[in-house]
Amino acid sequence: MFLLNACQTVKKTTTLHSGKQNDSMLLLPETEIPLPSIDFAFLFPEAPELEKPVSPRKTISEDFSREERTDIAVPDPLLMAEDNTLIIDLGLIQTDDYAFPLPGAKVISDYMGKRKNHTGIDLKAKNNDTVVAAFDGIVRIAKSYYGYGNVIVIRHYNGLETLYSHNSKHMVKPGDRVKAGDPIALTGRTGRATTDHLHFEVRINGQHFNPNMIFDFENRALNDQCLLFTRNGKKINVKPIELMPHQLADVYDYHKPFANH
Repeated sequence: MFLLNACQTVKKTTTLHSGKQNDSMLLLPETEIPLPSIDFAFLFPEAPELEKPVSPRKTISEDFSREERTDIAVPDPLLMAEDNTLIIDLGLIQTDDYAFPLPGAKVISDYMGKRKNHTGIDLKAKNNDTVVAAFDGIVRIAKSYYGYGNVIVIRHYNGLETLYSHNSKHMVKPGDRVKAGDPIALTGRTGRATTDHLHFEVRINGQHFNPNMIFDFENRALNDQCLLFTRNGKKINVKPIELMPHQLADVYDYHKPFANH
């Protein structure tokens, strides 16, 4: 007991001011000592701003010849001018840069189909439903054209062309630049058509090929695959491929997108 009291006495005396110890011991006031404020931000570099991904673009002709302004099936003089092969990677096209041409529509006649000579896909529509551009591009044709009726052809910066026919009304003219999802026409049954629908084609250098290679029509979405186009005489063969990493750099020429119109 004596040892315990002695330890307590020593502990108390260390808290006293210097001077005479008595029963009314004065405790030292409790104070907080502020720490210096130091800004460490200068020690770390600012995080770089990430650039928004941009859909890659091919070198295409935008100054149309008389033939390009007149005929549907004409090649682009620049697209495959120096090479017999062309690669388009659909997986590199950003979400804002494509759109399903007739939102909500279902397929009523497939590519080739029962007739074996159907050059596109027919999408069911009511009269005057809104047709939209599938990708960014420039309108090459917007006129009446034989059995197509009122038809629009758009040359896209990804290298493709798309065609929209049997329209009741056009909302664009040749030379207009359009963004994916822009309204371009109203559906109808002009030309050789018995019901209101959109006839939709995809072409490369004037040659049509299966639109199912571009769009998943059941889910109304863009396919995530890479396509190889090989020119063999006047014919262009199309097939899906898988690129090796070292091949990706040469797939496209990258450019800044054009300003909104």
